[in-house]
Amino acid sequence: MNPATVTDGASRIAAGLRPLLLLIGIAAAVAVGVTVVLWAQGPSYSLLYASLAAEDAAAMSQALESAGIPHRVDAAAGTISVPSDRVSDARMKLAAQGLPQADGGFAAIAQDPGFGVSQFMEGARYQHALETELARTIASLQPVHSARVHIAMARQSAFVRDRRPPSASVIVQMKPGRRLESDQVSAVVNLVASAIPELEANQVTVVDSQGRLLSAPQRSDELALREQQFEFAHRLEESYAQRIEALLEPLVGTGRVRAQVVAQVEMSTSEEAREQYRPESQIVRSEQLAEETRRNEGGPQGIPGSLSNQPPERGVALPAGAAPAAATTAAASGDSSRQTTRNYEIDRTVAWTRQPAGRLRRITVAVLIDNPRAVDKDGKPVAAALSAKQLENITTLVKDTVGYDQSRGDSVNVVNASFQSGTAADAGDADALPIWERPLVRDIVRIVAGLIVLLVLLLAILRPLLRTLLATPRPKAALPGPSGAPGSLPAGGAAAVQSVPLAYEQQVAHARSLVSQDSARVAQVVKSWVANDE
Repeated sequence: MNPATVTDGASRIAAGLRPLLLLIGIAAAVAVGVTVVLWAQGPSYSLLYASLAAEDAAAMSQALESAGIPHRVDAAAGTISVPSDRVSDARMKLAAQGLPQADGGFAAIAQDPGFGVSQFMEGARYQHALETELARTIASLQPVHSARVHIAMARQSAFVRDRRPPSASVIVQMKPGRRLESDQVSAVVNLVASAIPELEANQVTVVDSQGRLLSAPQRSDELALREQQFEFAHRLEESYAQRIEALLEPLVGTGRVRAQVVAQVEMSTSEEAREQYRPESQIVRSEQLAEETRRNEGGPQGIPGSLSNQPPERGVALPAGAAPAAATTAAASGDSSRQTTRNYEIDRTVAWTRQPAGRLRRITVAVLIDNPRAVDKDGKPVAAALSAKQLENITTLVKDTVGYDQSRGDSVNVVNASFQSGTAADAGDADALPIWERPLVRDIVRIVAGLIVLLVLLLAILRPLLRTLLATPRPKAALPGPSGAPGSLPAGGAAAVQSVPLAYEQQVAHARSLVSQDSARVAQVVKSWVANDE
């Protein structure tokens, strides 16, 4: 087979397939462009449910399809995703149809009584239902995403010494950024212990999905009391700090104030009983007066004998009207008594005082305020410090907020300084999502990426294809062969012409070389063209 013939056939086939290939390339580029546009304009999907059974996933997919809600199902992961703006609508539609259907629990026992099963299977089903119900109850807590409960119950024995107490294990998966507090862990432990007969709280173990033990062993009363006291002081400090920031933010701006409070709390209790008297304020409550008088009249007095019966001495005259000594003594004899009893009521005060724990002994407050933003005469933002009067007013507000008491030794310190960039309110909320994770930014990036892909397709693929397709091919001149017939050349000449590249300059150069080599033949070809009006 002549190589020139093969080359000529291949060139003709390639020339015939080139328009078809161009059309296929254009169709592929258009399909890619349409796909990119639809992807850029399509809604962002959010997770609706996860960890679904195959039956629930199929039922929910059918329900969403009948409701006209677009969705995506990942059978391997058991997840269903819907557009972000239709998550609530999808949940309501599924809840109206009772989806996802709860598996297990006591409802499963009611639906399938299981007549004819053994006692062991009946007990196992009851235990599994109890575990499922407890897991659902624990998962209903706000910080918990899901939970599983495992109960270990020994078979009942008629011998007391062979009886073993039951135990339980709880594993919880927390929501992102959430954790169980110590009191919540205690609540879970007591919940499980109360739901299972003869289960003690110290036989319940709570573990999170990271393998951390949440239910610490039983602590002493003193340690538990100290922890409660520390939490009380911490909550008190946070309360004061929040009150200060809430009061000052309207004055200095959101995010431009920071407050820290240290509270010294007296956690000991004391009791005091006091009884006080005031003798100066006495009052007569009762008075009793007793008076007695006794007199002796008649009868001689004195010691009987001769001396009392003798007359007076000679030469001594008795006064006029005077009675003898014995008579005078008898007439003046007698006695009297007076007794007074007074009862006084004295002012008495009895006080019993009990000082509870949690008394505030001293409080220390530190407040940091950012410089307010101002504008200079050129309109440029500048930071100006607060005046002394403003700082004094703010200090007074802080003192009134925390109940400042100088006798306790309280301290309040307010400092005005310039915050570094990224700490003030204009830097945005510190708890906000990163900029690359915000939904608006994601949508913008998706649209821009789609436009870039379209431009690349247009400039790199469609434009060259259209240029090649719309280009006008140049006609090729046929030379006569040795018999003089137009369009025929000798065998060597035909092979030479077929091997010539398709470029126009190269064809012209080849024609010139033929003219110089065999001018007679070329002249004959030209005559044939003129004769045929070509």
